[in-house]
Amino acid sequence: MENIVECPVCGMEFPESQPGATAVHDAQTYQFCSTRCRDAFVADPGEYVGNTGS
Repeated sequence: MENIVECPVCGMEFPESQPGATAVHDAQTYQFCSTRCRDAFVADPGEYVGNTGS
């Protein structure tokens, strides 16, 4: 069974192998459901760090 991860921006769940986008912050890779959520994270990572990251 595939791991399900949660977008740290909006909370949407998706298969770990199918992120809509990724970004690295402080040497950790975060997965997002979409490029829109990734862009929001990149603009202000401090607002989202501490939420679910992969």
